[in-house]
Amino acid sequence: MSDYSNEIELFNDSVDEKASLACITRDSDLQRHAIAELSTLGLTVDDWKKRAIAEQDEHHANLFLGCECIIDALSAELKMWLQLKEDNPDAAWNSLVSAQMATRDAMRAHKGFSHLEHRAIRLVNIERVVFPKQVFLSAGLIVGRQQCSICNLEYEDCSHLVGKPYMGEFCRCILLDVKADHVAIVDEPANKQCRIVSFNTEGGKRNRMTWRVEPNEVDDATGSDRTGLITHGILLANSDMGGQRKRG
Repeated sequence: MSDYSNEIELFNDSVDEKASLACITRDSDLQRHAIAELSTLGLTVDDWKKRAIAEQDEHHANLFLGCECIIDALSAELKMWLQLKEDNPDAAWNSLVSAQMATRDAMRAHKGFSHLEHRAIRLVNIERVVFPKQVFLSAGLIVGRQQCSICNLEYEDCSHLVGKPYMGEFCRCILLDVKADHVAIVDEPANKQCRIVSFNTEGGKRNRMTWRVEPNEVDDATGSDRTGLITHGILLANSDMGGQRKRG
C-alpha cells in the first residue's frame, strides 16, 4: 500500500493557511482566491482517494473522504462570510448549514477528525450570534422503498448503516416512490436549510432574515395580491432525498 504521509502534510498545510481567512474581517478577494484553491485541492484529494480505493486501503480511503468534507466545510464557511458582506444573508445561512453538516461528516468519516468538535461548536455559536432565530420545517413523506447507496439493495435487506463510511463513501438511504404527506414546524430539523423564509404582512411579505418587506407576488388565478396568513418556506434541500454527493 502507498505511503500518504507527504500528501497528508500537504493537505494540512494548505487547509491551515485557508482557515486563517475564515472570519468576516478578512479581505474578500483573498477569501475568493482561497475558495478557488480549495476547489483545486479537492480534485487532488479525490485522486488520492481513488488510489486508496484501487489498493483496497479503506483506512486511507475514509481518511481522504474526511479531507473532502473538511474542504467542503471550509469553503462553505468562507462563502458564508462573503455572502454576509454582500448583503445576502439567506444564501449565507445555507452556507453556514452546509459548513456545519460537512464538519460533522468529516468527524464521521474517520476517527482522525474527532478533534474537529471545537470547529463544530464554533459554527453553532456563529449561528446563534450572527443570525436571527429560525423557524424550521420538516416534510412528512410516505416512502415506498429505501435503497442502499453502497450495494443498491433494499436498505432493510443489506448490512450497511446510513451515515457510516465504506471505502471512501458514506452510506445513504435513497428514498424511492415518495409521496408528500404533511409539513410540520419542528425545533430540531434533519436539515436546517428547511425553514420559513418569509410571511405575509401589511404591504407585502416580510423576509424573516433581513426583516425587509418585499412586494407580494400576484396570484395568477385571481390577478390580485395574496393576502392572509401565508408563509413561504423551503421544505426539501439539496441533501434531502439522498441527493448529496457522497455524504450521509
